[in-house]
Amino acid sequence: MEELKEEFLDVAFEYYEQYVANYSRSADIKPYLLLPVSYIEFAKEETNLFQLLFISDMALNMSETNDFYKEIGNEGKANAFSEMIGVQPERGKGIFLDLFLYSHGIAVLSATGKLIFDSNSSEKMLQNFLSVYVKNGSGKSDV
Repeated sequence: MEELKEEFLDVAFEYYEQYVANYSRSADIKPYLLLPVSYIEFAKEETNLFQLLFISDMALNMSETNDFYKEIGNEGKANAFSEMIGVQPERGKGIFLDLFLYSHGIAVLSATGKLIFDSNSSEKMLQNFLSVYVKNGSGKSDV
């Protein structure tokens, strides 16, 4: 039974990745905001799958903040993100993690119906978060 559950979770995650790819083609969004905004939109549109993948059966075990980067693909995503916003990779990893945590909170509140934002509002909030975060840390920003 556990094997069947793992297979289902793999298929569900592939569906999520396809959702992000489709979102990137259909939404007019800054590339560095694609992952967090599409994550929030997925939570709103595919509530049950979101809860399964990213709340109840989330494989990520973060007893320490750097555990986030043990998840396959997160370090590569953080490096690409760092390049997009024009910061050094180590600093970018910290910003990317904080952005994930911020986005995850919004997504969970959206998935549970406690918060309702349209994608433009979510994007604006994330942009404001990044602008302040990046500017306060370096005095300069491409965001």
